[in-house]
Amino acid sequence: MRRLAVLTALVGVALASTACTGSPAAATVGGTVITRSTLDGQLATIVDNADAACVFATVFAPAGAPVVGAGQDTVTTQTATTELDDLVLGALLTRDLAAHHRQITAADMQAARADLATQVAGAVSSASQSGTLPAACRSLSANPVAGMPSAFANTVVQFLAAQEQFRAMVGDVNISSAAIQRYYHQHQSEFRQVCLHVIASDSQAAAQQVHAALAGGQSFATAATGPGVDTQITPPGGQIPCELPPTITSTFGASIAGTILAAAPGQLLAPAAWTDPTTRGAYWLVLQVDSLSALPLSQVTSTIREQLLSGTNTVAQSAFRSLVSRANVTIDPRYGTWGASLGLQPPPPPPAAIVLNPSANQAAVVRRLPGTDHGSMPAPVT
Repeated sequence: MRRLAVLTALVGVALASTACTGSPAAATVGGTVITRSTLDGQLATIVDNADAACVFATVFAPAGAPVVGAGQDTVTTQTATTELDDLVLGALLTRDLAAHHRQITAADMQAARADLATQVAGAVSSASQSGTLPAACRSLSANPVAGMPSAFANTVVQFLAAQEQFRAMVGDVNISSAAIQRYYHQHQSEFRQVCLHVIASDSQAAAQQVHAALAGGQSFATAATGPGVDTQITPPGGQIPCELPPTITSTFGASIAGTILAAAPGQLLAPAAWTDPTTRGAYWLVLQVDSLSALPLSQVTSTIREQLLSGTNTVAQSAFRSLVSRANVTIDPRYGTWGASLGLQPPPPPPAAIVLNPSANQAAVVRRLPGTDHGSMPAPVT
């Protein structure tokens, strides 16, 4: 059996090829033991499986942090600490749910698996567009969650399911299938997918010129490279991805979004002043609504679950901090230490003088739960 051994005197966590018949504890959480072999198996999967490495890099690892170590078949001590931290937190949440007579069901696992796939797809898409795609994601499959080994995937999904059920419990929120269906039917307008063409210009006069050309029959593909167009802002061919109304509003602002959502498919809209929410640059936009279509429930279930849980942030953060502070956790010193107020802290880095490649020695930053700093619950997966 392939195992991983965390060596605090080295930069990375090295893979070993020793077999074991009885594995000592990497951590204990109350009466729950997390063995070294369990942790080693998770880390070995991250090293060996591109999909698992990508999921870890986009969902659990601190942004931009390397996953693999400086040597062959290694992970960074940061990766090892983060993974053990997640295993400890998953055990804490599961035990707390059980203490309140709440079990994670097969339906909860199925929902969490779908939410994880949605989150990973969104993170990979965003990173690809911004040029910050983690190295671990450069050879992933079309569905990374499905491509992970089942044992690793089940552990990750169980962790997410525990988070969602904990948030629902402390926030007194119903996220059952019936509640999601009810929300979907009561908020149909929120789930109309809007498909658009858009051209940006630097002045109203230039935008009016573009509008006149389009009204006269010129295609968006041609107009998007014509006179008066800001080609740095205008997407290729003037076409942008189809989005739900909340994204349209956050991108274009409430006024323009209202006009878009009230338009008929195929309608060319009058030039409108727009401020880029990221750069604060001022432009004039010419937009055409291509289609407005209702998405089926199956495509927006994760979005609705996130919306239902969004109001639990404050109470969930408080409950989670309380859970961490009173937790009975012990950690094998090679992986770090546990404190009631700080949770799992990584082992100190070795002296630079004994490290072959000091620049590869990354200080460990502990992720409390995906999407947050220590002591706070995560935002729901989107």
